[in-house]
Amino acid sequence: MYIRLLVAGGLFAGVTQTVSATAQQSSPHDATDRQASAAAVPSPGDLDSLVARANAASPQLRAARARVDAARARVRPASTLPDPVLMLGIINQPLGGMPATSTPQGTMTTSDGPDPMTMRMIGVEQMIPYPGKRALRRREAQHDADASEAALDAAQRQVVRDVKSAYYELAFLDKALGIVTQNHQLLASLVAVTEARYSVSAAAQQDVLKARVEAARLGETVAGLMERHRATLAQLNAALDRPSEAPVTAPSIPDAIAHAAIPSVSDEIHFASTLLGSRSADSPLRPLLELQEAAIRRSPDIRGRDAMIAAQSTRAELARKDYLPDVGVSLQYGQRSGGLPDMVSAIVSVPIPIFKGRKQDQAVVEATAQIAVLDAERHAAVNAIRADVARLVADIEQQRTRLALAVKAILPQSRAALTSATASYQVNKVDFLTVLASQATVFSYETDYFRALSDFATNVAELERVVGEQVLR
Repeated sequence: MYIRLLVAGGLFAGVTQTVSATAQQSSPHDATDRQASAAAVPSPGDLDSLVARANAASPQLRAARARVDAARARVRPASTLPDPVLMLGIINQPLGGMPATSTPQGTMTTSDGPDPMTMRMIGVEQMIPYPGKRALRRREAQHDADASEAALDAAQRQVVRDVKSAYYELAFLDKALGIVTQNHQLLASLVAVTEARYSVSAAAQQDVLKARVEAARLGETVAGLMERHRATLAQLNAALDRPSEAPVTAPSIPDAIAHAAIPSVSDEIHFASTLLGSRSADSPLRPLLELQEAAIRRSPDIRGRDAMIAAQSTRAELARKDYLPDVGVSLQYGQRSGGLPDMVSAIVSVPIPIFKGRKQDQAVVEATAQIAVLDAERHAAVNAIRADVARLVADIEQQRTRLALAVKAILPQSRAALTSATASYQVNKVDFLTVLASQATVFSYETDYFRALSDFATNVAELERVVGEQVLR
């Protein structure tokens, strides 16, 4: 019995050492250092190389570039004259014989020759738009091309954001799997200790069962994380236009992002005030108003809407010019037989706007109303951009505060609580459920730390998409 108790005590010492080692290995700042050393090694999974590949290979971007090419190709034809019309035909061909005519002598005669009005005709007709209409149509097509280019810019920003978001999610999932592995090792030690105590009647059987249940739950957690990893990897590879299972090597949060999220030294972490819920001080973000103005100024959505408004204004001007007629000009040559002289005809045609009230007037009303619609939608888009920037800044600051609280208080205290609970269980001062609860709390807080770090990086990427430039100081 004495020997078995010594074995159990040795196992408890091993658990205590494992808890301490786990706390040290899970330190966010040590993890950041490991990320930095991993990021220093060139890798095919480097974030910059993935973004470059997405810009070159993304099907969405290929489609957007093709739309720009198509829109540009419509600019020159828009101001070109309509195609001339070639006309061929026979004019004034009689359907019957020539009628008899009387002579001065009172006799009736008929002519066997061709009708003098019958001609073989060839001609050409050209429609000439009223002056100014062709220039307006070209301007309208150019504005449409500008809108397509703005849509391409928006698509490029979205692809970059999608790649970074999926990459940061993979980095989080890798860290979460590492934390689960460490906790599984700790649980394995706890199971061994509990079984040893149970074998000497120092622990209840339910403690053994609870430890095994917790170990099984960690297995379930790993399975869920692995499936999320596969789904996220497929999402990233879709943006890269490559097979869903193509691997990404050692994804990690870039050093610049990690250091902006949380100082590398805990003593450098400060809060804006001592009030409960105050933000983490020394924000790395540019001022909110500056970010909002930059987002509006550089927004491809706003540029696209401006181009659409300009195009619609041109359509409205064209609608007003429809009161002014286009002119059709045709020139025809008629060839006659029987030695008769050939003929030339010139015709000018002008449409008469007899349906002006039901056609041209309504076209002007419709075009003008569309301008009002686009103006209102642009104003709403500007307000939405301001709100999006403010929301993202608030989310980023919230994640910085979460990280600061985790490093300053939550993680150290939860690890200390686990170490204390483990030592107290060894001398029967607490039950095994307390140890398991402490261990689960540490696992949850460590996972939450890397979740907040990944969310911080993702929101920075989203803010850069909205603003269109660097958002960190």
